[in-house]
Amino acid sequence: MPDLKGNIRMLNYDYEDKKHLFYWPESVRFKDTFAKFFSSFDLDLNQRGLVWFIKKGLLEAALNGTSDMLTWLGQGKDKAGRPSELTQITMEIWTLRFQLLLNLRMHAQLLAELAAFEELDAPDLFHQYKSADKTGSLVPFAMRIIHAEALRFSPFPWKSLIRIESLQSKVEKIVNIFRIQGAQTNHVEDWEKRLDCVKYLYVRVLHELGEYKISIRMLDKVRQETRNQQEKIILTRALMRMAMQAGDEKAMNHFAEKANNLSSTSNEMIIHKAMRSIFSGSNGHANEYISRIPEADDNTPQYINTKAMVQLYTGRAVEAVKTVTRIKPIIPGPTTTNLKTIAELCYSTAAKDELLIR
Repeated sequence: MPDLKGNIRMLNYDYEDKKHLFYWPESVRFKDTFAKFFSSFDLDLNQRGLVWFIKKGLLEAALNGTSDMLTWLGQGKDKAGRPSELTQITMEIWTLRFQLLLNLRMHAQLLAELAAFEELDAPDLFHQYKSADKTGSLVPFAMRIIHAEALRFSPFPWKSLIRIESLQSKVEKIVNIFRIQGAQTNHVEDWEKRLDCVKYLYVRVLHELGEYKISIRMLDKVRQETRNQQEKIILTRALMRMAMQAGDEKAMNHFAEKANNLSSTSNEMIIHKAMRSIFSGSNGHANEYISRIPEADDNTPQYINTKAMVQLYTGRAVEAVKTVTRIKPIIPGPTTTNLKTIAELCYSTAAKDELLIR
């Protein structure tokens, strides 16, 4: 017989203290909740739902999930002009929503929804607006990055550079303030990493706007300044790909050589040589290089994409499509664009659509 008095005492509890008492293995019906786009509001459940959708590559479903969550929190669709409270949670959800819109290339909707946040400097976006015990911004840094880049998709793309320059100036100021105040080393390093993110953004936007020489010069400067060896390798590869895209053979060879010297494995060196051979039109050599790597030894997107390019340029377009689809999941973006371009060469419209839906 259960102890009634004990149960009455249990009615008075603090969730965090008693959280372990709520544990129970999840029901097999848990995924049914996802299929209904989170029909009931439970923050922890829905956060796990969003993660599940994103990992599966179901970005449209994740976007719908953010819409429902924001509605439950008094914001989002049909809530314009109504009083609601901005919190750290709502701002994180908005940021994730903007990231999804960006990945799905829904640029018009992204710009429209971002407009409500103006320049991210409204009083209610700061902790001190509500509490005398807290200071700082509620705006996640990822939202600031998206906000700075978003104007690239507007009728005035060059205005995005103004926002990026302003963001870079503010982050540099914060880094200097932390240094002067003698802040903890890891705190300074965190903001230095954010500064690097802004610099990479600046380079990417300049490149997208056709300013190849300026962008490659800026990124090379960042590459030389970085102290992280793995990051230096990644930036060198990026510079090599930028040079290939621009048809700059001299720069491509320069960075390909540096990439070879920095590569930590023989497979990476072979991949660089294959890419260089593709650029110079030596497709036979490219095929010979990439064939040296057994498929079981390398499943990185870099290897898979390079192999697909070699197959395409050696007349094996169907094989190239099969190779690209080894990347799981295929997230909307460059990989999807590559797959669609290759599929155009070897599939009927119906077969191509079925392939891209998978």
